[in-house]
Amino acid sequence: MKSRLITYTERETWNDFVSRSAECPVLQSFEWGELKANFGWQPLRLAIEAEGKFIAGISILKKKMPHLPYSLFYAPRGPIVDYNNREVLECLLHAVEKEADKHHAVSLKIDPAVLEPGLLPALGFIKAGKQIQPRATIILDLTREKNEILMSFEEKTRYNIRLAAKKGVAIKENLSDKGLSEFYELYKGTAARDKFLIHPVTYYQKIREIIFENGLGSNFIAYYNEKPIAAVIVFCFGSKIWYMYGASSSEHRNLMPNHLLHWQIIQWAMEKKYKTYDLWGIPANPHEGHSLWGVYRFKKGFNGETVKYIGAYDFPYIQLFYNVFEHGVRWFQNFRSFMIKGKVEDSLSE
Repeated sequence: MKSRLITYTERETWNDFVSRSAECPVLQSFEWGELKANFGWQPLRLAIEAEGKFIAGISILKKKMPHLPYSLFYAPRGPIVDYNNREVLECLLHAVEKEADKHHAVSLKIDPAVLEPGLLPALGFIKAGKQIQPRATIILDLTREKNEILMSFEEKTRYNIRLAAKKGVAIKENLSDKGLSEFYELYKGTAARDKFLIHPVTYYQKIREIIFENGLGSNFIAYYNEKPIAAVIVFCFGSKIWYMYGASSSEHRNLMPNHLLHWQIIQWAMEKKYKTYDLWGIPANPHEGHSLWGVYRFKKGFNGETVKYIGAYDFPYIQLFYNVFEHGVRWFQNFRSFMIKGKVEDSLSE
């Protein structure tokens, strides 16, 4: 086995390896690293090879710490490896550690889409105090017949789909710059109403430029009387699609456009032969009063399988700086949540 960094010329080879893995995480795709490179992150992609083939890999996002000669490593939904194969896992982690030395990384954070941590705790990983990606989700099986999928939804969800269609809500896939602008205007209103932070419009424009134009996502908008009233951005990679961003107007919510939106997306995905639809993000332990309770109830209506991943794990390289930084980040996140929402709990809390 040998390790090496992957360059742009090997983009297709890298994507082929990641897309064929069990979870085919789009956040480990080459394009996701290219997107984040426009916003202060440096992507580093490492592969472990054996007999000329990739057998493990990790796409790391490096963030330089301001005013300090240190950085942080984060591998969203990575690495791609057998977590019970000590030899391969240790080879990959050793390669990452060599890069950490070069870049003065304080720690590596991972949050893979796996159900068991395998050898991670035995190899020095510790459970992180805060999540970056959601730990729990609902996943729909798209390999069934269309009518079987529809009839599996909760009765209220089916009713709302029919209601939206009957009232004249129209769903259109819109990859244009105008469509992106319509999404963002709705998203700004959603963020103000529900009190959460979003990226500037340039971030979503780059999603259109890098993700959409490389066939890894799309934008769907619900219109009523030709006016946009709801929108969803999905990512697609390998055999899966993901519900990544959702927006809706405060007007015409009684028309239930979001239900019809997702039903149309499901049919679109089935036509393209995707096998699963990841609805992306519910409380790990849902209960009334949780900030995502309404989101959970909406997604639950599609009657998919609830999946709970292991969550975020950290590997400290410089223990002292890691301890100081972790406490500082938690304090800042709690303070920001309090200032925005009036409470410390965030949407990813258990």
